[in-house]
Amino acid sequence: RHSLARKLATSAAVMSFWGAKVAPGATAEADTSAGQLLHLSQACLDPAAASGASSKVLVEQNGTSFAIAVLKEGGQECCALDLFIDLKEAKLKVEGKAAVHLTGYFESDDMDEDKDEDEAPAKAKASPKVEAKSSPKAEVK
Repeated sequence: RHSLARKLATSAAVMSFWGAKVAPGATAEADTSAGQLLHLSQACLDPAAASGASSKVLVEQNGTSFAIAVLKEGGQECCALDLFIDLKEAKLKVEGKAAVHLTGYFESDDMDEDKDEDEAPAKAKASPKVEAKSSPKAEVK
């Protein structure tokens, strides 16, 4: 139980909200420290978008652009995403006629390593209990 509380406290400490309103033709700006990844959660058209306006959200990495959302006023105005992006290596940009609101959060890129370290001792502790339970069953047969 203490380990779970520690994980939750650690997760809360290293995760922080991020949001940006990106104009057409612009790139999202964000100050990141080393070892932080952006978890991009959602892209939505600006509520003030003109009727029928559309925009694309692109990730540009190593000189190549990848469309991750195509949004249109009166149609699909929001897109849920689940992308982890290192903004030191990639850029988020918007093309089209409307601004786009991008939201997500930053987290440390070593969070998975922390989870693995915490889970390994728990598995080791559980193994002897399983062995102890199997011994009496073998005698009952």
